[in-house]
Amino acid sequence: MKYYFLILCSLLSTLSFAQSNTEIFLFDLAKTNTNIEVSNGVNISNNEGYDNQPSFFGDDTILYASTRNGQTDIAQYDIAYKSKTYINYTKGGEYTPLKIPNKNAVSAVRLDPDGKQRLYSYNLSNGESTELIKDLVVAYYTWYDENTTVSAVIENEQLNLYVTTISNGISRKYATSVGRSFHKIPNSNLVSFIYKENDKSWQIRSLNPNNGITRLIANTMQGVEDICWLDGRTLLSGKGGSLYKLTLKRDNNWKKIADLSSYGISKITRLSLNENGTKLLIAAELKSDVTESQTSNMTSENAVVSNLLSESEAAAVVQKHVEPFNKRQLNDFANAFDTNVIVNEFPKDYMYSGRNTLKENYRQFFRNNKKANIKVLNRMILNNMVVDEELVTINNITVRQATIYDVDGNGIKSMTFVRNKNTTSNPETIVNDQLEAYNKRDIEAFTKTYTKDVKLYEFPENLTTSGREELRKRYDIIFKSVPDLNAEIMNRIVLGNKVIDKEKATINGKTYYALAIYEVKDGLISKVTFIQ
Repeated sequence: MKYYFLILCSLLSTLSFAQSNTEIFLFDLAKTNTNIEVSNGVNISNNEGYDNQPSFFGDDTILYASTRNGQTDIAQYDIAYKSKTYINYTKGGEYTPLKIPNKNAVSAVRLDPDGKQRLYSYNLSNGESTELIKDLVVAYYTWYDENTTVSAVIENEQLNLYVTTISNGISRKYATSVGRSFHKIPNSNLVSFIYKENDKSWQIRSLNPNNGITRLIANTMQGVEDICWLDGRTLLSGKGGSLYKLTLKRDNNWKKIADLSSYGISKITRLSLNENGTKLLIAAELKSDVTESQTSNMTSENAVVSNLLSESEAAAVVQKHVEPFNKRQLNDFANAFDTNVIVNEFPKDYMYSGRNTLKENYRQFFRNNKKANIKVLNRMILNNMVVDEELVTINNITVRQATIYDVDGNGIKSMTFVRNKNTTSNPETIVNDQLEAYNKRDIEAFTKTYTKDVKLYEFPENLTTSGREELRKRYDIIFKSVPDLNAEIMNRIVLGNKVIDKEKATINGKTYYALAIYEVKDGLISKVTFIQ
């Protein structure tokens, strides 16, 4: 009886976790030679109950354990679409979901209703699960390679470290009294773990899974056992609502680098970084005095932040420069722009910046062109982004273009020109075919609308998907896990080889909006840029 009680209370002490409001936060992370900065924190789980143990499945997808309808399952969050889906439907509860190296599969610890606790793999194509280690009660783990796990196993009322070769089922014990944090050390053949033999001083140690040799790396902060590696020399950890770092052979002690309490965070637990160290995931408990509505307003990606304009307000900001341009009122025209406005050609080809420079450029433009007029033919608005289809007449020559404006209450922050490019075919045809296949969740027909080297970006040029095969894998998961998936076109601009759509998508009963700029080459979609 004591054995089963231990199973229920170790890692899977979800009853105690459920009493606190744990959430998953995603931050941008930037590192220089002297500083580490975290910014743009977003609560991506925003869910009542238990959300924990986050990890990256590539740079654009996040996995974590999340409670729905009283059961903990594997949640998958798409960063580009800001959408959550669940990838399994078992009767048991899943914890610590991780990508299995070099496979399109996920592993997780599962606690079944009968008390059985094992490590399983989950096929992303059909959600089927397979038991990986038959005789060990795995509590926490990481993958050393696609055939080897390093795990904390419940044994004799404590957690002991085992290395298991999955293909032959052989497991070897290399340490006792370990903690829950396991990580592959970057640029090495080692795994780090927490050694807790001394209750007063916990150690971060390295393990070579090939020979079992362990070595001391550093001590944790008092009472803290969750860490992650920024690179082969620098560790991150959290205590309370603050983030700390320790650079080996440079720092004598842990150094505070960020106070995250403004996000409502009271206790940082799990941490995870993407492969290139630019995104940081944090699981955290929230302050008890932060209500659900306050937290949502402060951190959720669905929140309406203080500087978010209404559609009419955003349109009015852009419209402020149109009439002065047509009337050649240079001062009023320039004052419609922010002091530090940036002007680009799509997607991010820098032209110039600053209101004064813009003013001088248009002063020269008005001198050189006796007639100039802009007419707005169509307008799309999403949050503070405005896309105008414009008819521009200069000295009796008329051209059509699109312009992307990023605005706030102070004016136009950036202006990006999308030029008309000649094409011999109608780009709408293939974009419509793509939409039809998307709504049918037909992965074969969907991927056939794209070129082999297609690239997907988040505006202006943050690459999220490269190549048709990567696109197939990403959307195959979505098609199979979202039964109500549907998209419809709310507005459209066709400009040469480009189709700019404002799209409304339904995903798991929720509605999302995005702007998509499709570029067509030789009858297939070669590039998509999303504005969200």
